[in-house]
Amino acid sequence: MNKKRATIISGLIVVLLLGTLLLLKHADNNASAILEAKITADDGSGTSFATIYDNGKVEKSRSSQNKQFVKPIEVDPQVFVDHTDKKNNIYLTVNEKALRKNKQVSSDENWVKLTKLIAKRSKHAIAMLSLFKLGDDYYVFLKYNAGLSDDGSLYQYKSSLTKVAKLDSGKISGLKEK
Repeated sequence: MNKKRATIISGLIVVLLLGTLLLLKHADNNASAILEAKITADDGSGTSFATIYDNGKVEKSRSSQNKQFVKPIEVDPQVFVDHTDKKNNIYLTVNEKALRKNKQVSSDENWVKLTKLIAKRSKHAIAMLSLFKLGDDYYVFLKYNAGLSDDGSLYQYKSSLTKVAKLDSGKISGLKEK
């Protein structure tokens, strides 16, 4: 009797696992493409393209010569000043005078607010900060100078930062709404 019961329980577990996998695959298929990104290798050696979905998934896509990508406004990482508190925690502030020298950033007060917000919430030195404006939407591509990781994150800014996707390597050199 125990052998029969174990077989039935094992069968039910297998059915539940398969059902869960099918459900997850179906949920992935329902993701909507929201952005297209032009990705350049950090050393500038090559360019690729990716589609970014609303669930955070990033998928390589074909190169498209006819698409107009919005180029980033690059923020010099030198505008961020590193500080250490008494507990050796790192925090950043913005050298506003240096930031305002970048006319592209200072032309839109939202860029200034956004740059300060990024500094306030960062716990590591910033290696790269790229700003994008698509219509009324603001996006930020951010890479930290922390350890061996080469990943970067794309955020959308409304009144706060919301993580959209993570890239394993490279930098976003162009962004377009899908």
